[in-house]
Formats: sequence, structure tokens, C-alpha cells
Amino acid sequence: MTPQEFVDILKKHRRFVSGQPGGERARLQLKELAGLKLNGVCLQSALMSGADLSDAALRKADLSYADLFAADLSNADLTEAILARADLRGSNLKGTRFGGADLSGVDLRPGALIIAAAKFQIDEMSEAERARAKFIKSKISRSSLVDASLVEANLSEADMYAANMSRADLTNANLTKALMKEVNLSGANLSGANLTGCRLNGANLRGALLVNAKLDNADLSGAVVPSTLEDLPPDLRTALADHLRWITTNGQAGKRAVLPEASLSGVDLSGANLSAADLHGADLSGSILRDAVLLCTDLRNADLTRAKLDGADLDGANLRGAVLNGASLKNTHLRPMQLWRPGGAVDNRFVRASLAMADLGGADLSGADLHEADVADANFEGARLQRVNFAGCRIPPALAALAKAAGATF
Repeated sequence: MTPQEFVDILKKHRRFVSGQPGGERARLQLKELAGLKLNGVCLQSALMSGADLSDAALRKADLSYADLFAADLSNADLTEAILARADLRGSNLKGTRFGGADLSGVDLRPGALIIAAAKFQIDEMSEAERARAKFIKSKISRSSLVDASLVEANLSEADMYAANMSRADLTNANLTKALMKEVNLSGANLSGANLTGCRLNGANLRGALLVNAKLDNADLSGAVVPSTLEDLPPDLRTALADHLRWITTNGQAGKRAVLPEASLSGVDLSGANLSAADLHGADLSGSILRDAVLLCTDLRNADLTRAKLDGADLDGANLRGAVLNGASLKNTHLRPMQLWRPGGAVDNRFVRASLAMADLGGADLSGADLHEADVADANFEGARLQRVNFAGCRIPPALAALAKAAGATF
């Protein structure tokens, strides 16, 4: 398709939308449109399944009712665009900017191979388009909105079943009556979002920020929901809210939580994201940290006596010298954490989780994954070690024998 042919398609489509003679619906399935500047373009009801629109500029574009099944819109700019009732099933929206966009009634359910096969039956396909169709069919899955910006976007009554929206920014978004069953919203920013009547059953909101979010009549049955910050002391509430903004913006906003020797006894931080926070020496005795995200968190010498850490993710965390007497760490993860370079590049270095010199006397570690964790001089006396994964750990023979007898793996 030449540039002039593309311009002619847009002109005919505009006449099609307005009902003028000579109009023709735009058929842009599987077309390569990456990086194009299409601000304000009218592609209402256009057929664009499988099209590559990555990095495209589509500010204030009209894509309402458009067929964007399995389209690639990663890192595209759709600020204030209209996508009402558009078909975005199986689309790639990673890093896409939707600030102020209208996505009311949009379909973001997972894609399906049988649907892809039907949509990609196009006459006179080029070799490049055939290759792209084959690639999409092999990768078709749930819609991805990882790291997408949806600030003040209208997603009312949208169907987002099982979409991946981890770390998405949904600040002040309208999600009233949206279907978000089994959606992954881990680490998402939902501050001020309106979730009234939203169906979130089975959704994962682990580490999500819900400050001033409206959840009236929302269905949260079976969902993993972080504890509400409103129940915490004001200074701690502010510190944790700033910390999550620091995480979700890669340090561009907010600030890291630095709370050494803080008094947090009995606090409920279930599902909270405290990754890389400084909590060394903190009093977290009796605290509830179920399903919390504590990647590379500094918990050296912290008091976690009788704390509930079931299902928490402690990969790369430093618990050197921590006191965990009677704590519950069932199904926790204490594996090596891979580092990332600025800009998102993967680093080849890993940070091992550390339990060196930690006191785990009487703790319940059933099902915990301690792969390659540093457990040097740790006290496991009286601890429950059923199904613990000690692979790559250096532990004394006596403890190894005890753990093996309890069903631990090495």
C-alpha cells in the first residue's frame, strides 16, 4: 500500500461514514501503520483487525465501533481519542496512552484463534500480511494494557474480561458497571477511579493503589484486594501512597518509602506493594502482609513476630537478622530477583533473598519457595517445613534431614 493509496482509503472512508456518494469502508486488516501521525483521523467502524499501529499518533482520532481485533497499539498515543464500542479483543495495548479517551462499551476480552482465522481471510494478501496473520494466530491471547495510561478515561460498561492491566494508570477513570472479571490489576493506580457497580470477581488488585476510589456495589468476590489505606495513620498512608506512585511511575513521581524502625505493629497491609521500601528495624509484629509485594524490600532486623505473610512475594528481599518467631509464611516466594536497567532493559544480575541469621523459630513455611535464598545461620527450630523448596540453598545436614523428612525439596 502506497502513501497515496492510504490517503485515498481515508478519503473514501470519511465519505462512507458521512453517507456521501463514493464512500467505502476502510479495510486495513493486517496493514503496517506503525509510527504514522494520524491525529484527528476518522476511522469510525473501520476494519483494522491485526493492523500494526504501534507508536502511532492517534490523538483525538475517532475509532468508535472500529474492528481492532488483535491489533498492535503498543506505545501509541490515543489521548482523547474516541473508541466507544470498539472491538479490542486480544489487542496489544502495552504502554498505550489513553488519557481522557472514551472507551465506553469497548470489548477487551481475550482473543480467540477461531475468530482470528475468520477475520484474517482476506483476498490478495501480501507475504508480509500472511506472515503477520500467522504470527498473531500463534500469539493470540488476552488483551494487554500493561503500563497503559488511562487517566480520566471513560471505560463505563466496557468488557475487559481477563485483560492484563498490571501497572496501568487509571487515575480518575470511569469504570462504572464495567465487566472486569479475572482482570490483572496488580500494581495499577486506581486513585479516584469510579468503580461503582463494577464486576471485579476473581480480579487481582495486588499492590493496586485505591486512594479515594469508589467501590459502591462493586462485586469483589474472590478478588485479591489490598487493604484500604484509609484505615492507616495519616503519615503512613501518605508514605505508602507516595511509594506506590514512585513504583508505578518508575521513580518519576512520588518517593520511596524510607521507614526505618517504624512502629507498624498489627498493621494490615494485605496486598500492598512495598517493593524496594526501607523497613529495616521496623516493628511489624502481628502485622498482616498476606499477598503483599515485597520485592527487594529491606527488612533487616525487622520484628515480624507472629506476622501473617502467606502468599507474599519476597523475591530479593533482605530479612537478614529479622525475627519471625511464630510467623506464617505459607506459600511465600523468597527467590532471586532479576535486576532491570534504567529504560527497562533486562540486567544479567540477580539479587538473592536473604534469611541469614533470621530467627524463624516456630514459623510456618509450608509450601514456601526459598530457591537459592541465603539461609546461613538462620534458626528454623520448631518451624514447619512441609513442601518448602530449598533448591540451591546451603543448609546444615541436620536441618536438611529434618526438612527432607517433612517433604521439603532440594
